[in-house]
Amino acid sequence: MQRLMTLMAALALTACPQGSGDETGGTETSDLTTSTSETSDGSASTTTSATATTTTETTGPTIGPTTGETTDETAGTSTTEDPTEGVCALPPLPEETVNTLGFNVFGQSFEAKPGQMLDLSVGAIECCYIKMPVDACVTYSVSPAEGATINEVGALTIAGDVAPGTVFTVTADVEAGRKVLTTEVFVYTPESNPFVGIWHEVAQLPCGGGAEVAPETAIQELWFRASGEVQVTWFPFEVYFDYWSDYTYDLQTGDLTITPTGGNYVPADVRGGGHVQDRGQSTRPRGHVARLAAERDAAGELRPPLRALGPRPSRGAARPICP
Repeated sequence: MQRLMTLMAALALTACPQGSGDETGGTETSDLTTSTSETSDGSASTTTSATATTTTETTGPTIGPTTGETTDETAGTSTTEDPTEGVCALPPLPEETVNTLGFNVFGQSFEAKPGQMLDLSVGAIECCYIKMPVDACVTYSVSPAEGATINEVGALTIAGDVAPGTVFTVTADVEAGRKVLTTEVFVYTPESNPFVGIWHEVAQLPCGGGAEVAPETAIQELWFRASGEVQVTWFPFEVYFDYWSDYTYDLQTGDLTITPTGGNYVPADVRGGGHVQDRGQSTRPRGHVARLAAERDAAGELRPPLRALGPRPSRGAARPICP
């Protein structure tokens, strides 16, 4: 018997994965192997082995592109704070400039009405009595904080409902304590204090009665401040005042009292007590020696002081009418 040797090579059948690329991400694999071999008695036997089919599914959605980039749904926006943000980077001021810093030329307090805004920026006070702006590291603050705000450039805003008589203190801290300046802001209304502003003398009145007399040397500037101070000057020049006083008043009775507290020229015959009547833009003191008129602008507001530049004229004699 002719022996027939048959040898078959192993045939490996591999199924293609099913569902590849579907949105669940599932994969399926099937392997089938068949082999035939000869036994010792000459019979052939075939052995088939199959590997189990394995299916893997991903139940969650696929997030992000397929380029290998990972996207985290829970990741927030990352913000890195700049430690220099809000820090003044201006160079220090020269010492001679620091020594001249101030809020205003007169170096005094301010007054404001409810709802008004004031420029309280710090500047260099230079000759001849001019405030020059400076680029400096200045931190502004106001106290009490309720009723007023101040911004980074020194603009103070008074709330519209602030009561007359309220006093605010404004502080300017130059270069973190190198120089600290303070000033006060007095809130008033024309109804609560009709005197605030600049007045000048227009006539004198005999104490015993009679016609008005033109003053030989009129007071050109009688500056009432909301702080309760008044400055008197016959010939205004730069920041010069003849004398300064405190004043009190009673709107119900019309009483006005001016009490000199110092000055460059204080007349010996100052009579600071009197009674006033409001007649439009003038105030007539009874039992006093002068009638005053207010300096007002086109809108009816009392004007700030006007200071002439140049040599200061001679004052002349100041003679009272009343003995």
